[in-house]
Amino acid sequence: MNERPALHVLGCGRAARAVARRLLETGLVRPGLIVNRSLSSARRAAEFLGAGEPAERLDERVADGWLMLGLPDGVLADSGGGIGRVCPWAPALVFHLSGSVEAAALEAIGALRAAVHPVRAFADPESAAARFEGTWCVAEGEDAALDLLRPVFEAAGGRWLPFSAGDKSAWHAATVAASNFLVTIQDLARELADRAGLPRAQAAEILCDLQQGALETLRERPPRDALTGPIERGDAGACRRLAAAASGLDPQRARLFHQLARATLELARDKRGERDEDRAIEALFPLTSD
Repeated sequence: MNERPALHVLGCGRAARAVARRLLETGLVRPGLIVNRSLSSARRAAEFLGAGEPAERLDERVADGWLMLGLPDGVLADSGGGIGRVCPWAPALVFHLSGSVEAAALEAIGALRAAVHPVRAFADPESAAARFEGTWCVAEGEDAALDLLRPVFEAAGGRWLPFSAGDKSAWHAATVAASNFLVTIQDLARELADRAGLPRAQAAEILCDLQQGALETLRERPPRDALTGPIERGDAGACRRLAAAASGLDPQRARLFHQLARATLELARDKRGERDEDRAIEALFPLTSD
């Protein structure tokens, strides 16, 4: 291409807003059309980006640029060709941001295609955009598409990692387990800390620091070697007190605690072998409420 391609965006939610802002800030792409659920939401997205033309639908101008799709996985994976109907004009390049849908799902659009999964939480687009530097961008698709996208994402601060999609849903599950489940565990920990009587603000800070320390250790060693605590030590007395604390939770939350305790026990067994106390510890965390 002799000039900077226009970056058109279809589906400008939280992730797409943060990513589009960073890509536009590189100057390697120029603003294009912004299409969202409604014209008013497209206008809000353009305001966030500080650029772009809000529109109700894509038009023939897409054919001269790049199209980024921030659409739900179900829409991207529609085997009925829904994507092709949404965009009948083949852009020079099309890519989506999903971690679970393969780039091949975009074949109906008839353009160079790729999937780029920025591995970051996007709960707050403003914060995500500000902290995008160093974000892993796991990408797959056609080589020519990846070659065009890589320098733009790297200029935006991303760390580029191409891979060949095997079971891509397993990769998505890995990121959910590492990120979303971590948030769920933090919520459970805060509930227990609240019951213990700790001030909420300080408890949240302490628990986040604790998780951060565990994550830093995990950068240096595998999970089994990073594991510590009463279950790993085989301390049945301390585990009995853990089970007593969990009994004060509602049944669903107690089952979650028990399941996590059992999974931790299995990891501990893998690390240091079976111990006499392990069966007693296992019995403290039944998987049913009976």
